[in-house]
Amino acid sequence: MVGRKGRSRWLAGCIGLLFVLACPAQGQELNPVAAVLDQELAALDLGALTSFLARLDGETQELLPQFDLKSWVQGGMKLDLAQLLRKFTNFLGREVVVNLHLLGRLVLLAVIGGILSHFQQAWAGERIGDLVANIIYLILMGFAVQSFTTTMRLAYTTLERVNDFVLAILPSIFTLLAAAGGITLTTVCHPVVWGGTGIVISLVKNLVLPLILLAGMIGLVSRLAQGFAVSKLAEVSRQGAVIILTFLVTIFLGIISLQGVTVAAADGLGLQTAKFLTGNLVPLVGGVVADSLELAAGCSLLIKNALGAFAALGVVLLCVYPALKILVVAFIYRWAAVFVQPLGQNRLAESLQEIGKTVMVIFATLAVVSLMFFFCLTILVGLGNMTAIMR
Repeated sequence: MVGRKGRSRWLAGCIGLLFVLACPAQGQELNPVAAVLDQELAALDLGALTSFLARLDGETQELLPQFDLKSWVQGGMKLDLAQLLRKFTNFLGREVVVNLHLLGRLVLLAVIGGILSHFQQAWAGERIGDLVANIIYLILMGFAVQSFTTTMRLAYTTLERVNDFVLAILPSIFTLLAAAGGITLTTVCHPVVWGGTGIVISLVKNLVLPLILLAGMIGLVSRLAQGFAVSKLAEVSRQGAVIILTFLVTIFLGIISLQGVTVAAADGLGLQTAKFLTGNLVPLVGGVVADSLELAAGCSLLIKNALGAFAALGVVLLCVYPALKILVVAFIYRWAAVFVQPLGQNRLAESLQEIGKTVMVIFATLAVVSLMFFFCLTILVGLGNMTAIMR
């Protein structure tokens, strides 16, 4: 949040900048853009963001570009896409190898169940065979509960980390947005974005993810005993989670877009009016002050674009590794269902398919929330540029 301290620092920096531009030292060559950039970067408070980046694990820090805002403003953000793709591929292969033991246990469990089912006649009836099949199914449910717990914990941790990252970088983006002339845009979008992110994350953690978990557990329980089918309830619970998530994301992004577009033109006109009045009504130095104001707003726009691009990219990269871990687990259960079905274990194959489907929905939830933050930050950057275009 843009506090009084931050505004005071920006005001002091702007006043000092005006004096520097109006009265440069004699014989000293001055680059106005570099001077403004240095002034604004020195006044910008990035402590919360740098502290957050320092707390990240080494694996995630390797994905993110090295934080150097000044070089991004001057030369753009350099990304090695080939190296990123190589890291993703290596990580994905490593996760597949790590989770192969889970696939082996599931297939071995199905093989044991298939062998025992062929000895039902030797056990003089089906009761013992059914008992063994139910025991194997209960073991599978134990694996499912373990997988659900792991993926849910990973999803919760990732959502909290992304939310902390966005809240750490939003004050700087809004400060730069206001300095670039988007004062009304900052006033309108600041509470919407700040409160909306908290509401969306809270509802996803406390409503959407529990509904997905409930759907998966109901789907497994419905196959535990004959005559107790509640698979439709599981499907309704899963669809309800998807509908709620879609509604939240659509409303959140829609409100930001509509409100931002409405006030962007007003901000552009307001700054143009301020420049005109300053240049024509202030005697002697009015033109210099107006040009300095325009230069400061343009440099703030450059810094905001660089920081906004890093924020949008960071949101995606923070979610990549956890999402890939969840995706691998989902495919392991689906592959296990493919291998188990030819062994005659249809109920076991359907249960594995149900687990894979549930884990896949958790992956989709994490991906959608990360994309929501990505589009939110991209919209904010675009609205600030729209203010400059209107100006």
